[in-house]
Amino acid sequence: MDCAVTSVDFDRMLNGLDRIYSEFARACGLSDCAYWMLVDISTADEDGAVSRLTSEWFYSKQTINSAIKTLTARGLATLEFAEGSRKNKVVCLTDEGRRFAEHYALPAVKAEQRAFGALEPWEQREIMRLVGKFSHVLNEECEAFKQQMSAESQVEKQEEGETCDS
Repeated sequence: MDCAVTSVDFDRMLNGLDRIYSEFARACGLSDCAYWMLVDISTADEDGAVSRLTSEWFYSKQTINSAIKTLTARGLATLEFAEGSRKNKVVCLTDEGRRFAEHYALPAVKAEQRAFGALEPWEQREIMRLVGKFSHVLNEECEAFKQQMSAESQVEKQEEGETCDS
């Protein structure tokens, strides 16, 4: 008998993956977001522009700024204005931050690469395609849900206003 996989099964699997990544972060003594910022900055070909980090990592600006503050407080990174800018900021690893990343973050990235490499190339493409499709559809559903909640909230506010005026 072929049983269908439920969305709850998928949620559990995603939470299991989140737990694994959180374990990598904890092993570094960092929050999940600070860990990902360290990974990004240490592996990216471009600078750690805060605007890029906030647009690519899907954390709130406040969470990313807090993670960057943690990295700077620990002496792992500096936060500076981008060259020629008085507004845009860039996160750069210090020498200590590079050593820290090489010791903690990069081995975790290599472990992830080995795990992904254990999949056949067609499996890698398929997992990316399917998760991308799922993410796209779920995002559309989330936007529709938020619009519905906003509309319901407006109706409730109007109803409250009408009863107060009576």
